[in-house]
Amino acid sequence: MFIHLNIHSVYSSMCGLLSLSDLMDKAKSCSMDTLGLTDVNGLWGFIRFVQHCRQSDIKPIAGVNLITDHDEVILLVENQNGYENLCRIISTIHDNSDQKISDVLEGYSSGLFVIAFDKKTLQLLHRFIPDTHLFVELRPGFSELQIQQLARDLKLEIVVTGDVYFASERDYRSYIVLRAIDNSVTLDQLDLSKQKTKQHWFRNEREMVHLFPNSLDAINNTRYLADRCKTDWSFINTIFPGLSLKETYHANRELKDKVYIGAKKRYNDINSNVRNRINYELQLITQKGFAPYFLIVQDIITKTQATIGRGSAAASIVSYCLFITQVDPLRYNLQFERFIHSERENMPDIDVDFPWDERDSILEYVFKKYGNERTAMVSNQVILKTRSAIREVAKVYGLSNEEIKSITNRIGWYHSSKDLEHWIRTDSRFANLDLNDTIIRILKESEKIIGAFRYSSVHPGGVLIVPDEIRKYVPVLTAPKGVQIVEWEKDQVEDSGLLKIDLLGNRSLAVVRDTISSINIHREEFDNKYLDYHQIQPIGDKKTEDLLKIGKTMGVFYIESPATRQLLAKSGIVDFEHVVIYSSIIRPAANKYTNLMLSRIHGEKWNLIHPDLEFLKESYGIMVYEEHVSMAVMTMAGLGYAEAEQLRKTMSRNSMQHFIISWKQKFIGGAQKRGYPLKIINTVWEMIESFVGYSFCKPHSASYAMLSFTCAYLKAHFPAEFLSSVISNQGGFYSSYAYMNEARRLKIKILTPDINDSNYHWHGQSDKIRMGFMSIRNLKYKTISLILSKRKNGYFDSLDDFLFRVDLDFSDAMALTNAGCFRSITLNMSHQEIAYNVAGFYLQNGSRKTFGPSLLKRHLTLDEKYQLELDTFGFPITIHPTARYRPMLSKRICYAKDIPKYQGQSIYLIGIYITRKESTTRMSEPMEFLTLEDETDIYECVLFPTVFKDFGDLVHWERLFIIRGKVEESFGVCSINVEKIGSLQQWINRIKQHKSVSTYHFD
Repeated sequence: MFIHLNIHSVYSSMCGLLSLSDLMDKAKSCSMDTLGLTDVNGLWGFIRFVQHCRQSDIKPIAGVNLITDHDEVILLVENQNGYENLCRIISTIHDNSDQKISDVLEGYSSGLFVIAFDKKTLQLLHRFIPDTHLFVELRPGFSELQIQQLARDLKLEIVVTGDVYFASERDYRSYIVLRAIDNSVTLDQLDLSKQKTKQHWFRNEREMVHLFPNSLDAINNTRYLADRCKTDWSFINTIFPGLSLKETYHANRELKDKVYIGAKKRYNDINSNVRNRINYELQLITQKGFAPYFLIVQDIITKTQATIGRGSAAASIVSYCLFITQVDPLRYNLQFERFIHSERENMPDIDVDFPWDERDSILEYVFKKYGNERTAMVSNQVILKTRSAIREVAKVYGLSNEEIKSITNRIGWYHSSKDLEHWIRTDSRFANLDLNDTIIRILKESEKIIGAFRYSSVHPGGVLIVPDEIRKYVPVLTAPKGVQIVEWEKDQVEDSGLLKIDLLGNRSLAVVRDTISSINIHREEFDNKYLDYHQIQPIGDKKTEDLLKIGKTMGVFYIESPATRQLLAKSGIVDFEHVVIYSSIIRPAANKYTNLMLSRIHGEKWNLIHPDLEFLKESYGIMVYEEHVSMAVMTMAGLGYAEAEQLRKTMSRNSMQHFIISWKQKFIGGAQKRGYPLKIINTVWEMIESFVGYSFCKPHSASYAMLSFTCAYLKAHFPAEFLSSVISNQGGFYSSYAYMNEARRLKIKILTPDINDSNYHWHGQSDKIRMGFMSIRNLKYKTISLILSKRKNGYFDSLDDFLFRVDLDFSDAMALTNAGCFRSITLNMSHQEIAYNVAGFYLQNGSRKTFGPSLLKRHLTLDEKYQLELDTFGFPITIHPTARYRPMLSKRICYAKDIPKYQGQSIYLIGIYITRKESTTRMSEPMEFLTLEDETDIYECVLFPTVFKDFGDLVHWERLFIIRGKVEESFGVCSINVEKIGSLQQWINRIKQHKSVSTYHFD
């Protein structure tokens, strides 16, 4: 019986084509009950491989195809010791690939079977590996006679392998495309002599016998060897940072002491409810051996002032009392069992957000304290998706960047890999695309390589800490950034039993920190009260709620997207519990449930789907949180906690979508056995399906909602300080320009950079915001630092004073000049005069003197100033772009602030692009949501399929628009149903050509 022991999946970087699902299908079609996955130089997809094998009743063998510049071998795992050695070997190769494999294996060969085809390599290995564990490989392209002679010479057994890289001979072209992409050459330039041949496809036993008819014993050896390999993989036991009983005992006592100290600070009076909840949680935590982990996280969060714990850990009062999380689980009814449950087999990780600019120092602290031997970061596995696959394939076919963009710019939202040719032929956005034979070939090849693994990068914050040696659990490598990472991404890490801590950078925490700092610097203006992050009480604050009710949440963490802003305004109810619901229900697959919820909020009568689903009362009878999925399947289908959690994970992970069908069958079958009507079962499952790929648990949403309320509080009470911090931290949903205009709508004056008043960042005070030097294009950071350093010795009192005190390049001096930085010290000089003197200082053959008085007294025109601001900052400051053009347009063009006056009417508007989101209707037709603003307000537009077909492409290339659309009202909020949209600039040009507004019509 033949067993494949040398298979390369899509996890073999840019050379393997077999997805794990395809691999299972091929194995089952060949009646193979065991498989050995030997991806190149890694266990990149091993945990996924084991999960797929379990689902398909196939025994998984761990292995690797080690390939270096010197030699090549196959390693297969015999036992747990062999697995640990395999991880060490791979890690060592990652450290230095320019070494002989035999040198690496000499210290780590125990528990491993080794297969090789090179005589010299085999001779070196035979010195320390017994012939029971060393084999000669016969693979496609090799001579049976030569390999048999080699085996006789070395007195070793032969093992046949397929050395598989693709499913069938037909896939060879796709393999060559992958190799060309990896080598950054066109197909014509690729050196085929260095690539695999057409022989490396997945054969069944009969086809292997046909290939090697004189090697039946070697074929049967695959079965014997497979039976000796480890296949009983279990990842139930969590690998804690500390495992000794003594360490755990002391940790239990220390944790209890710290929790009660924190509880006194949090609650003042520790009543019976608080005490009972603490004791209940501590009992489970200590029972699971989880105390050391809590203490490690608690130690880490003390390194900064502003943090927020999120995820299911926010359901823990222990986390709350340790100041890891900021939401009181008793007050908001958060169930600890979502975090740690007595039946839970593996432990959840604790996720903590830090200010984005402090995260690196936090990570450095962790690595320094626990050392490289025990720590590593989680990786991000970068794979080819639809858009990147088409782009890369087009490159190797020799297409130009413009030709490539004509396709890829239209497919950012499209994620399916099925029948790209049909999709592009039938999608209206590609109506003007020339679908020639080359493009069609590119699309067909792109389909085949979607999902191929390219490389590993660093995860934004996932950190692993193990009790002993990280390299015995998972292979590690050094990322280009110099950080040690494991081969697996976060889901495989979690499923392997490794316990990670997510230490993520969060720009909104930096916004809160900087806003509070700015307020405290000028606290004499605010009743001299010192503001503390942990003491802000935004819940129930009237100004905060008023802000939320009208959806003025630009800059407010987590609830600033156009969809969420509209949802807040439509609902009219913005207490904490409802904001938690809103932040959870805004997900791609739940649009229809959002509208259903709004109807029920506004008085529409409703009943629970079934009386047994009483837990849905908190969310208007609609599934909103991940817990709802688990509770529904346990209640209706009788699933246990572990199964329900597995189903929930399957729904939320893109990598596990292929398991959904089997879970659906299990749910429906179980619910029918328990007597639920099929109509109710299907309704509930439809809700469950809305969680596919993207969802949150209630504690996570509550934790983030608390930060949302804190941000909203700061914006409501201190808008200038808050929005200047938002811009300075360069985070959020919108551009700096959009936030600047939001400040203007709040009656805040924007002041351009000033040489004596500006800092690197923007800073706000009262009703003014001063722009920072950071916004000046082409101004070097070291120049800004020099200016600030020299200014510590005293403000600059004149242009000459500045030029003599600060030694700058001419380009930096002109950047400051064009930004208007010298206006306050050159009060009677025009921009041209200032520029004339600055130029004179630098261009007079080293004399370093200004030219003196100038005849250039003319001030810039509005158009000149507008263009100068665009060139200097990337956006205009003095005048809004739409205000600049409005005098040239008909008075029929309405202002955005007046939109509510025209409900049900078609009106004309102009606007500048703020953001957009492509989507699809229930019939899978493309449409788009578009956010624009004019000089008076921001407004939302919808391009439904018919309009999107005609005008959707325009949004890719233009930024200023003129539109005609119908004003539609929904739950008191207006939006524009676009009927027609055009380029405002082209429109203005046409008007100028016709010399009269009245002679040219948009219709």
